[in-house]
Amino acid sequence: MRIIIVDNNAELCEILRQYLDGQLDFEVVGLAYDGEQALAQIQSLEPDVMLLDITMPSLDGLGVLE
Repeated sequence: MRIIIVDNNAELCEILRQYLDGQLDFEVVGLAYDGEQALAQIQSLEPDVMLLDITMPSLDGLGVLE
């Protein structure tokens, strides 16, 4: 399963990436720190799953979902 992690907390993103990369069926294909980056990565990487923070600068998680 290809995953993108989206959160403005870079440390949390890295912790999640390390954990998920250690699991057999998961591959973290992208990290984004705001909604604008998330939209670009969704289009280019076409992930199966996105872990998305709601409160972020630039464009929040609800804006990304829309």
